[in-house]
Amino acid sequence: MLDYSLMVIFFVLVALLVAKLSQPKAPTQLLAGKAYVIDGDTLSISGNHIRLEGIDAPELNQNCGANACGQVSRQTLIRLIQGRPVRCEGNGHDKYSRSLAICFVGETNLNRAMVEAGQAIAYGDYRDVELQARRDKKGLWSGVFETPQDWRREHEQVPEAPQTQPQSNRAADLIDQFVGWIIGLVGGLW
Repeated sequence: MLDYSLMVIFFVLVALLVAKLSQPKAPTQLLAGKAYVIDGDTLSISGNHIRLEGIDAPELNQNCGANACGQVSRQTLIRLIQGRPVRCEGNGHDKYSRSLAICFVGETNLNRAMVEAGQAIAYGDYRDVELQARRDKKGLWSGVFETPQDWRREHEQVPEAPQTQPQSNRAADLIDQFVGWIIGLVGGLW
């Protein structure tokens, strides 16, 4: 009876593992069309707010010394787009429910172009491009400035929007926990 029980448990575990591994990945969201530029790292296409992934631009009302760098950053993004259609490949959402995306005008990567112009700092991506903009003293790097993140921390008086948690799938959560337990157990045997 013990052998039979262990065999059933083994096959159930294998079935759960196969089910977990065969779950499709979330599709990349494609947003395209005429874009309205909100600030140096945020667009709106057909009412969808899109945050340019991997960069951080000055806030719209941020000043860098005598320079209205937030406005300059926004104007740079407007000039890069020049009224042409924008195509964005979404990769999830940020805490404000904006789509995180890499956006293009033709073949031009807007995220990268903003960092190249010195109008945004690299935030996870585009470090090589930022280093070149720093060496060339482009945009923000031509003087002293406060990083957008630090500026927000000091100047924002509006509390952040509450993060909404996605509806959880209890069965999927249980399977995830169980698979994690099995992997830990099997990993301990090797």
